[in-house]
Amino acid sequence: MPIWKNSTIQTKPSFETNIILGIDPGIANTGYACLLEQDGRISLIDAGVFITKKNPTPYRIKLIYDFFCSLLAKYDVGSISIEKIFFNKNVKTAMIIEEVRGALLLLSAQKSISIHQYTPLEVKKSLTLFGKASKLEVKLMAERIINSPLPKSDDACDAVAVALCHSILEKEEEPIDIFD
Repeated sequence: MPIWKNSTIQTKPSFETNIILGIDPGIANTGYACLLEQDGRISLIDAGVFITKKNPTPYRIKLIYDFFCSLLAKYDVGSISIEKIFFNKNVKTAMIIEEVRGALLLLSAQKSISIHQYTPLEVKKSLTLFGKASKLEVKLMAERIINSPLPKSDDACDAVAVALCHSILEKEEEPIDIFD
């Protein structure tokens, strides 16, 4: 599994450390990325693609689940961001990806790690301010934010983008005051 070590750039001031695990779910190729937010800086500490070979779906989902269990054991992940799927053609593929997402949602609940779900439109809009941005435009903006080149894999780049989306949107959210 490739590990990408990158330099950091200044973002909004923060003196906490947080690792965000970004996931681009798939049954054959599941992209993942771990971003480190520390002292107001963001860096990419790990990214790649977990690949499963053609086997029965339950077996492949278990492999994906086990891989992410090991990734959570390796890194002190504070939150998980996962891409919601958007399909308009292949219902069978969409259903299988939803099964993968279900296993990952279960894993986050078992580990008591917050999980945040974003559509491709939300990811593109948060990084480029344009919901119809191309994959290349999103990749270039992500590289600019982390000040480092991204992996060649689209799946790994999508995972980086969804993790960055969460980092950006999380800071924009207003705290809810329950006493108002």
